[in-house]
Amino acid sequence: MLARVTLVGALSGVIAVGVLGRVAMFLLAYLNPLASGVRSDDGFEIGQFTLSGSLQLAAAGLQIGVTGVFFYLVVRGLMVGPGWFRLLSISLGPAVVVGAMVVHTDGVDFNVLEPVWLAALLFIGVPAVYCALLHVLAVRALRWERPLPRLLLVLGLLPWIPLLPLTLLLLVGFLALRALSGRRAGRAFLTRTWPGWVLRGALAALVLVSVVDLVNDVEALT
Repeated sequence: MLARVTLVGALSGVIAVGVLGRVAMFLLAYLNPLASGVRSDDGFEIGQFTLSGSLQLAAAGLQIGVTGVFFYLVVRGLMVGPGWFRLLSISLGPAVVVGAMVVHTDGVDFNVLEPVWLAALLFIGVPAVYCALLHVLAVRALRWERPLPRLLLVLGLLPWIPLLPLTLLLLVGFLALRALSGRRAGRAFLTRTWPGWVLRGALAALVLVSVVDLVNDVEALT
């Protein structure tokens, strides 16, 4: 399971951050010609589109995509409701949290790029697309009954060697859920018992706080 989800996470990260992120940067640069040449908070020169910069962004998307798999596997068992609600919650919720962390009143990006609402929307949209792609592709990959070719299996597990602390956390969490659920699936345990609802409440509170913070920052910038 881990190798399959890691592969689709890496692909989703490259598409969302490496491709759509580049498109978003191009659009903002086109709308703000006076900002051309200014170095953004992420270290990219606004309006300068080079092969090395595109490869760097794709590599960042790959890294973010793999790391995001850890959080997806952690919250996957908390998803409830019909398929459309699962997709909506797993994409918009994390996107709002990420957006609240990225959008800020200091720095360069949101003080030189206009309109502010569009820049904020794009910075929310990229992680939303990543999370949506990751979920949709992961669901299909996990339903695929054929075993992965050995090369893909190795590639899917290889990133977890440098991410050893996260790997150990996943292992400990899985074993703990197995023990608490009396050898039932950990996902069923989180879905049907009160600890799962406590965790859902905490995540909902985090999203709500992020929405408030995001709205306040956008209002301050405009």
